Amino acid sequence: VVAMLSVVNVLTRGTISQRQRLEGEVARSALMSGTFTELTDFTIPAEEASTVTAVYRAEQDGVVVGYCFDVTVKGYNEITMIVGVNTDLTVTGVKILSQTETPGIGSKAVDESGALLPQFKGLSSRNLNSVAEISGATISSKAIKSGVASAVNVCSVILEGKGE
Repeated sequence: VVAMLSVVNVLTRGTISQRQRLEGEVARSALMSGTFTELTDFTIPAEEASTVTAVYRAEQDGVVVGYCFDVTVKGYNEITMIVGVNTDLTVTGVKILSQTETPGIGSKAVDESGALLPQFKGLSSRNLNSVAEISGATISSKAIKSGVASAVNVCSVILEGKGE
């Protein structure tokens, strides 16, 4: 059984990686228009490095319009999301890529049609605390808020010219 699982893992690794890359592209395009370039030479600040895993610059007609951040946070379990941030440090939105929160409880916080995620759109770093957590999903809600704050903080560092 172990050998069979190992073979299946080797055979599907590329397909899974490709699917995850495409899901990321679709999510970034939903959050912000433009052409995306991963900032592979950017060093994420140490205090955010455990949360922000990748940074993508969005450009339209040669002008930087914002950034999208791959973010992984710990609620009860792991939540992977993409956070879009404009150059004026306002959040364009949050897209959940994967999550393993408790169905019916913590999963309320990651539901894109739910009450939490739409609250982030248009907020700046000054008013992220105004986002109301979901009753019964407080830990998941706080984790998402923390991840969005990390993305905004990293964007601030980039825009201050310390990163890129």
